[in-house]
Amino acid sequence: MGALTFLLPPFIACLALIGILGYFGIHVIKRGIIFIDIAMAQIAALGVTFAYVLKIHPESPWTWVLSLVFVLIASMVFANLKYRRPRICIEAIIGISYAIATTAAVILIDKAAGAEEHIKEMLIGSILWVRWLEIVGAVLLYTAVGLIHYRFRSKLLPISEAYEENHRHLKNIRLWDFLFYATLGLVVMHAVRIGGILVVFAFLIIPATISAMFAQKWLSRIAIGWLAGILGSAIGLYFSWKLDVPSGPVVVLFLGLFLALALIAKNLYSGKQVDSHATL
Repeated sequence: MGALTFLLPPFIACLALIGILGYFGIHVIKRGIIFIDIAMAQIAALGVTFAYVLKIHPESPWTWVLSLVFVLIASMVFANLKYRRPRICIEAIIGISYAIATTAAVILIDKAAGAEEHIKEMLIGSILWVRWLEIVGAVLLYTAVGLIHYRFRSKLLPISEAYEENHRHLKNIRLWDFLFYATLGLVVMHAVRIGGILVVFAFLIIPATISAMFAQKWLSRIAIGWLAGILGSAIGLYFSWKLDVPSGPVVVLFLGLFLALALIAKNLYSGKQVDSHATL
């Protein structure tokens, strides 16, 4: 009973994270922008580090505002690059953005005593110690973002479905792309404060990758991704508690294990299909 009481808040937090990141992960996989969350997280972290250098407390609303400004600027850049002529590989720009943000953060950290510990916490997170107030805030924010995406699904889904196309039939396409990157950046910025960069990246990419192996429709992919994320979170949190090790890395390891098992299952299933066709 003690374990259940202790692990319930972090498990609920994981449900909130996997709920929104599992959905965004499908967009990310379809768009081929795999490292967008790491770039966004690092850009948000740069804003936090900048605030730290300015002697602004990490829990101050101004830290959040500075981080959001950095994320929105990055969203404007990512939303416009795809439609420039000549075309620029957006994945390359994402990688470059990550490198620049990381380098700038390292320089700022060197000028801010104690910032290293704060950055370490952003990397691995501290989801075991999440508070109920933080969980409520996360649920409200992620629900609002989810409702926005549901309201404008007729604009956002077609862009992700065929991201390399021009979509000339859609009006204000750069605005819709900005909305996607801005909401993703907002979610990542908030999620990193709860789970850390490693967990956020795992929740965004691994469940969506697993679902892509077994389904094509959005609802099916979302369901499979959520199931993988929920199981990985539950098992990872339990073993982190039993072994007294950081929860984030353990959750990531179990999600990676699920991905490996899914790959094996997919290969076995494909092999059986090939054999049956050969027999026929």
